[in-house]
Amino acid sequence: MEYKLYPLGKIIKTHGYNGVLVLVSDSCLDDEAENVKEVFLVIDGLHVPFPVKELVLLSDTLAHVKLEFADDQNEAIKLVGCGVYVDKPLCRRKIQSELERWVGFTVNDSIYGKVGVVKKVENYRGNVVMQVMDGKKEILISMYPELVTSIDEIAKKLFISAPNGYFLCNK
Repeated sequence: MEYKLYPLGKIIKTHGYNGVLVLVSDSCLDDEAENVKEVFLVIDGLHVPFPVKELVLLSDTLAHVKLEFADDQNEAIKLVGCGVYVDKPLCRRKIQSELERWVGFTVNDSIYGKVGVVKKVENYRGNVVMQVMDGKKEILISMYPELVTSIDEIAKKLFISAPNGYFLCNK
């Protein structure tokens, strides 16, 4: 059977020991993604179909996926790095418009204090990076869910808790 396939994202790692995979998408995923019954993983250059047992959205670009034939960590780890495709488009909104809402926000770190102002946000295959300017100095911050502690939409402030020493290299 011939399929027209649409890119969904990439398997970046396993989660736990029961074969759950972490999927990162380049586009915003909506609730329709949770109803996917089959995905195609690129293995040795071929699009191999895998029935989906469960797909759970964690954010608009991140999901946990449980596939048939990957019942434990040993089987799942073989699929890390594979591109993931579906037979119908699921990502109706582009993530860039969502990311642009952060432009102009002031970034504040729990230890360092004011870091700077977000000038640009880019999505590099699931790795969201904010370009923060402190005067003329550029600071790149890779955004992941655990980094953000709170958001004040009205005051346009983003509060983060970066790992110890993060800003020693960047400031």
